[in-house]
Amino acid sequence: MRNGILKKVTVCILAIAVSAMMVLLLAGCAQKIAESMVEKAIKSAAQKEGENVDVDLQKGQVNITDEEGNEISLGGSEVPESWPSVVPVSDKIKIQFSGSQKTDNKMNWSISGTFDGTGKELYNFYKEKMSGWNEESSTVADAGNEGKTYSLQVSNDKYYVSLFITENDGSAAVILGVNEK
Repeated sequence: MRNGILKKVTVCILAIAVSAMMVLLLAGCAQKIAESMVEKAIKSAAQKEGENVDVDLQKGQVNITDEEGNEISLGGSEVPESWPSVVPVSDKIKIQFSGSQKTDNKMNWSISGTFDGTGKELYNFYKEKMSGWNEESSTVADAGNEGKTYSLQVSNDKYYVSLFITENDGSAAVILGVNEK
């Protein structure tokens, strides 16, 4: 994997921060001007690192593609496009951040957010839905007053899926990732 990917991730993080500030500060026609300025800033930063990228800001999402076809999409609050249909997303997950990345013709997707229920409910949901997959790892840790954590990693011939849940004070947060093999 090229070192350029790490540079692009850094550029993406910077882009998200700048984008969020600009969108919050500006509205209406000024928002289009702000988006154009942010796109130019990201392209300029990438060019300084020797990368030529295409940048597209849409609906709170940053999409970057390099000359080799590698792609990174960050932001948004929906399941990423092309999410594998064999990996369910619980209707009770409120997605707060999503992303996808294509590197060397392999896709990676992730979502994170909160769950309307307990960590145990979500963990059991995925244990059941993914029961036909190879279980690589499954752990539950109780840290007393600090809450509980649940972790499940499964795979099949095409994907590797990682689920991480933290539960504290009656609320559950989740990160769900899918990596193409």
